[in-house]
Amino acid sequence: MGGQDGYTSDGLTYNEESNTLMAGITLHPNEDFSLSMNITYTGSEAAIDSFELLAEDYVEAHPVMAYDFSESNTYSDLDMTRIDFDIDGRYLLTDDVWMSLRYRYAKFEDDAPYLYDTTGSFSMITAALGWIF
Repeated sequence: MGGQDGYTSDGLTYNEESNTLMAGITLHPNEDFSLSMNITYTGSEAAIDSFELLAEDYVEAHPVMAYDFSESNTYSDLDMTRIDFDIDGRYLLTDDVWMSLRYRYAKFEDDAPYLYDTTGSFSMITAALGWIF
């Protein structure tokens, strides 16, 4: 027995796992040009253990609660995957001026939505001109 009201508690465990795999390559076909490609995959899961309020002494001393805690553990379930890919080409115009063109794609999958689904993707193209000084 323990606690202010004379009941015991059992600590909950939050289980989490995240795995990431990354790969990239950069090619230099000549001194003035480089081409880079990168890809990243991430998969993550997290959840709290289910719990029950079964302390008999507590239930005897307190009225029954109107709130049902039986699904509370499912509110913290996280399950997602994400893929990021980019390709970048860079060209030296002179010894101190370069230009670059980059494409990036990312896709996020919400594999266990509970309030709303956050699944989505985007593509982005970036052009840049740089000066080394």
